[in-house]
Amino acid sequence: MNYTETRRLLLKVFIGFLSLTALVAITSVLSREFGETQFKVLVTTFSISAGSICAMSCAGFLERKGAKGVGFAGILAAGVAVLMAIGGVWGEIKETGYWKTTLTSIVVSVAFAHGCLLRLPNLAASYRWTQTVSTILIGLLAVQIILAILGEVKDEGYYRLMAALSVLVVLVTLVIPICSRLGTGAAEPSEGPGQVPQKSDPLAEKLHLRKISAGLFADEAGRRYQVTEITAEPDAPPNGGPATRSGSPEVAEGPPSVS
Repeated sequence: MNYTETRRLLLKVFIGFLSLTALVAITSVLSREFGETQFKVLVTTFSISAGSICAMSCAGFLERKGAKGVGFAGILAAGVAVLMAIGGVWGEIKETGYWKTTLTSIVVSVAFAHGCLLRLPNLAASYRWTQTVSTILIGLLAVQIILAILGEVKDEGYYRLMAALSVLVVLVTLVIPICSRLGTGAAEPSEGPGQVPQKSDPLAEKLHLRKISAGLFADEAGRRYQVTEITAEPDAPPNGGPATRSGSPEVAEGPPSVS
């Protein structure tokens, strides 16, 4: 399955329905009419746009990290949330249990998307613990919100704790992008006096690639490569010297993929 094409399709769907949402809103404002039908159309287009954002985040995580279980679960949660929201609005469902389930599915899909986004940066080893902490905090906050929805919690202390947890989630959300910048400088060796600066090799000693489409591969950081087979020169050493051995792949690094 080509996850890159899936993500591009979701992006096009998001742009299309977001444009439609804006068009409906502008038409309603200019015509001074905002009835039940306009409200339903607005909710529908907005739901699909929001669902596309969540699904794109999970598809990006699926493409770069290869965690199929988490990625597919997030995409499924986004799809269920969108369908339930649209079905509830157009079906004019009044049942409280249905809307509690709908809100629960929305919280789950947003939690998956948020967690996947924060897992996308390839941090240095000394900063990766922040991603683990972010996953735990997002999960705890999602559980708290779901319990508040299903149990109709009215305790003020419960919501104070939820607010404190929300602040921590915002904190790690801001810290992880900063750590992704710090990791580049932290990984470079310090230069002592008299040492000649050496150019760092952007490729690891062992390069693990996975196929994303015909003739196109990607590494763990999301950089893309085209792999072609080359033949050995007539005077190549037999046991793998400096020259390239027969049958070894030549890896041409392309521009890094843009998420």
